[in-house]
Amino acid sequence: MKYAIVIMGGAADRPAEVLGDKTPLQAVKAPALSRMGQAGRLGQVRMLPDTIEPGADAAVMSLLGYDPLKRYTGRAPLTAVGLGIDVPQGAWAMHLSLIAAPSGDLVAYDDDALPAAEAQTLVQELLPQLELPGVVVHPTSGAMHLLIDHATDGDGYRDWSPVVSAPPSMVMNRSIREFLPVGETQGERLQQLIAQSAVALENHEINQARLEMDETPVTHLWPWALGQLPTLKPWPKRFGKSAVLISRDPAVRGLAQLAGVDVIDPPAGESVEGGLIRMSSDSVQAVEQYDLVIVHADAPALAGLDGNVSDKVEAIHLIDEHVLQPLEHALSARGEHRLMCTPLYAVPTDDRTDVATPVPFVITGYKMAGVVERPVTEQAASTCDLQVEFGYELMEFFLKSGVRG
Repeated sequence: MKYAIVIMGGAADRPAEVLGDKTPLQAVKAPALSRMGQAGRLGQVRMLPDTIEPGADAAVMSLLGYDPLKRYTGRAPLTAVGLGIDVPQGAWAMHLSLIAAPSGDLVAYDDDALPAAEAQTLVQELLPQLELPGVVVHPTSGAMHLLIDHATDGDGYRDWSPVVSAPPSMVMNRSIREFLPVGETQGERLQQLIAQSAVALENHEINQARLEMDETPVTHLWPWALGQLPTLKPWPKRFGKSAVLISRDPAVRGLAQLAGVDVIDPPAGESVEGGLIRMSSDSVQAVEQYDLVIVHADAPALAGLDGNVSDKVEAIHLIDEHVLQPLEHALSARGEHRLMCTPLYAVPTDDRTDVATPVPFVITGYKMAGVVERPVTEQAASTCDLQVEFGYELMEFFLKSGVRG
């Protein structure tokens, strides 16, 4: 039997006045998703507990069947694996973002704060001034950077485990002082790093040029997503099936690689629609080769982080048209199958940050006929009888419930 999962990353949301007090999932025209609600089983799942920083990487870990409370350490080491950057076992990695907070509130970060080429120049110039011997900084996608700490002490690699940090998306339009890293002397060290970067950036020539052009200067380096490589039992051995994951997110790909799941990094399209068409082609071809195909399409989440509800509705529609419908047809042509669609987590456009709230999921195919036709929406899922409290149990249900052998 063939299986496929389409992740409409972050599609869950709150009602928006501009949509007539509907959520994007309620407002969107999505024929394939509607068919799934009419024919399949609708449920609600909480992929992440409140104590785990919400995001695609942690949510996909839960989807794959791993308890994030036991296995998730942070996004940065997963990003490193997804980009082919070596992280020694036991060493720590963290993201470094350039942020703009000229009046104390964060107004832009990463690519929105500074073009990638200028960001790389700035970070490399700042690194010697940060008094962190043993670290190596790598550019990643856009203006974000990745710091790998190779420094050791008598007990192994330098320990950052006490630190609690916040992603820039969580701090957006808020005072950065309220979200500074905390946690013993390590947290204080990162606060010093942020303060040192502010001094070094204040009169930097790049910022002087930005001010002359009436552009917002970058003001700080912001460390976040600290973690070590998790240890995961290979997914194919756990479930006895082959699997591939298709995603543009390097942290999600890195997680899949650590779990022994094959990955496809589709070339970026010239537009959201172009990228989804490429993902669709890859996923339909993968159905022939793998037992399970997972497509992670994060366009709704990106629209949510931008605060653009209209773009989120359009992103859901395009995923339905270019990914969900072709996969639906490809699976049907192969005989017995199951297809699942879920947002995994929410990215409310009014908050512009990831939220670990319960979200809908729907499954169609082999022995998954629903009794009542329902729309695949937040409200409908919250009132249905299929409730999955722990997200890491959903994969077992999807693959094995009612399946012979």
